Amino acid sequence: MKRIDKTIIHSTTYRDWIEEFENNEQNHEKYKSSGEHYWDVVMSLYHCQNGLCAYTEKDLIGDLELINIENWDDGKYQLLEPKPFHEGELEHFDSTLKPTKGWLWDNLFMVSCTINRRKSTKSIDNILKPDSPNYVPDELLDYDVNLHIFFANTNLDDETIKRVNDMIHVLGLNLVSGFRKSYINKRIERIKKGGDREPIEQYHTAYEMTLRNLNLQ
Repeated sequence: MKRIDKTIIHSTTYRDWIEEFENNEQNHEKYKSSGEHYWDVVMSLYHCQNGLCAYTEKDLIGDLELINIENWDDGKYQLLEPKPFHEGELEHFDSTLKPTKGWLWDNLFMVSCTINRRKSTKSIDNILKPDSPNYVPDELLDYDVNLHIFFANTNLDDETIKRVNDMIHVLGLNLVSGFRKSYINKRIERIKKGGDREPIEQYHTAYEMTLRNLNLQ
């Protein structure tokens, strides 16, 4: 799971709208997927996440042309008809904020439908919040190149190891291990045989850790 930079919001109408609530310390309008700013948030997040699930890094949108900056005009995403196909859902990292801060940018990510429904209202720990300035993948995570699963970096203290491993489970980082294994191993075998390195479109963190752990950088 890579760190995500969410400092730039291309949907500036949404940004200004949400800042009004924050500046006046008001509760947000009730969250609903049919809301006026829903697609602005969705596509802005996809832009920040490069079309990938925030947690597993699985490709959710396929066509990156959909999240080019040219698709925003006058502060809004220009929604196509039919609506863009994608395999994600808008996820509230801390579900306890949803009733009163349902549109809070800092609490939102695009994730796969399976991950979102599985995580649901589970308790969270910000230690693996992917947009946190304190989140550094290489410091907190390691990767098993045989099982293709993430686990806590064993250089951490015991308490932190438990916190990281708990959140790996909550965020479902290893639920795609089978797909990830097939995707990465195909490219690793090609490298070992002297072939060109294929472009990586998903699972970047796992792939980079695999290269490092196999001394193939």
